[in-house]
Amino acid sequence: MRAIFLCLPAAALLAACIEMDMTVEVLGEDEARVTGVIQMQRQAFEMTGGDESFCAEEDGGTLEMTETHARCIIDKTGTFAEVMPSEASGDTPAEMQGELVYLGGDRVRAFLPLTGMEDELDEMAEDPAMLAMMRQMLAGMSISFTMKGREIESSTGTISEDGTSATITLGVDDLIAPAAERPGDFETILRF
Repeated sequence: MRAIFLCLPAAALLAACIEMDMTVEVLGEDEARVTGVIQMQRQAFEMTGGDESFCAEEDGGTLEMTETHARCIIDKTGTFAEVMPSEASGDTPAEMQGELVYLGGDRVRAFLPLTGMEDELDEMAEDPAMLAMMRQMLAGMSISFTMKGREIESSTGTISEDGTSATITLGVDDLIAPAAERPGDFETILRF
């Protein structure tokens, strides 16, 4: 899986009917914990051959199967590079790399580029039938990313009332909106 929530464009996740709610908590100057849930319809999971990379144990995943869903429960603690890869690899497209950067003191910059998927979205937006199908098929589905620390200094996401986390949630309408209305990159400066 290799931090799948940061390795795949959000459009690809929604197109694959995958829902996600992931949190990265910064614990120190080079330590973070990623927790959350990634799930897809069981039928879609079985159609892909039950690919183990969807929820690899070595990546902190525990696979749970229900009658309707394949659910991967994630809980992994590691270095910034292990939790949020910043360089392209076989599993990480260059346009969709996450990044945690220690800024000194007790401050960290978290960055998740969302604008890297614009070409793919613009291509889909040119096909009205595809847009209509996506809206119907993905109604109610979302992808949510949360950055957590002792204190959020600033964020392009929504900061919680207690000031300890920032979240961005993307639904199908966010992703297929005209380019000028799509969410920008998710960037957060926090203290651990």
